[in-house]
Amino acid sequence: MVVCLKLGQEVAGREIIRYTVGSSLNEVGCMGFADLHIHSMHSPDATTTVRAVLKQAADVGLQVIAITDHDAITGALEARELASQYNVNVVTGAEVTTSEGHVVALYVEKLPPSGMSLDETLLWIGHHGGIAIAPHPFNQLPNSLSLQSVIGVFNRPRAKGVLKGIEVYNMATRAFNFTAEKLSAFLPLAKTAASDAHVYWAIGVGRTQFKGSSADDLRIALENATTIPIPFAGQMPAQPLLSWLRRIVLRRFGYASDVTSAASPVNTQRFDRSALLKAMKKIQKK
Repeated sequence: MVVCLKLGQEVAGREIIRYTVGSSLNEVGCMGFADLHIHSMHSPDATTTVRAVLKQAADVGLQVIAITDHDAITGALEARELASQYNVNVVTGAEVTTSEGHVVALYVEKLPPSGMSLDETLLWIGHHGGIAIAPHPFNQLPNSLSLQSVIGVFNRPRAKGVLKGIEVYNMATRAFNFTAEKLSAFLPLAKTAASDAHVYWAIGVGRTQFKGSSADDLRIALENATTIPIPFAGQMPAQPLLSWLRRIVLRRFGYASDVTSAASPVNTQRFDRSALLKAMKKIQKK
């Protein structure tokens, strides 16, 4: 589904006011919404099955998602196999650990090795046909890229062609978004907003607007730096940290947020950890 936005329409609790007063609907165009930083059960600190991620994404009006598990691509590959059942486009990727902090790899089919330098990781991503986004940057939290690391990329021609975007809004680190938002004005990168969801209800709480509706349309928008970040400005449905702690405890006892079909609601269900591990190994062999 493509969303045609009108002036004054609210998305994620935020009024769309970023167009000039003279813009017509045709000039505004039909826009899609993406959440490019979501975690599934394939991340050890997340609590939502891939099926539930897709279901929630569809329910909150996202056209494109990227499941970017920690140093794992199996969740993204599983999501792509199931995506047609939920009418959601999937970008395959992962949140990769570099020696300088995390980087989100997108449009890759294989998992980048962890532990390399940021420069080496970007070159690997580019060599394998992907692009990258700097997630939750410029704060004192662990695994966040520093300003020096990001600026350094622009002194290395091959690497800077791979880094295409920067998260200016991350729901999970929203208290630290101010610096990234301000400094992004001086960087030639697409601006994105994402949920960094580790619980199902957070998916889409922070989204990126782009012209079109497909994963290919989104890539064009990222490469041309025409994306618009849409931070969540409404009331949180739950206290994020407490909600995550509750659900991570449930995961330890064998429960996860899951669905039985595309028509069923997301709820807490038992999950088979051994089946998850088998599925991950099966996907890795393909």
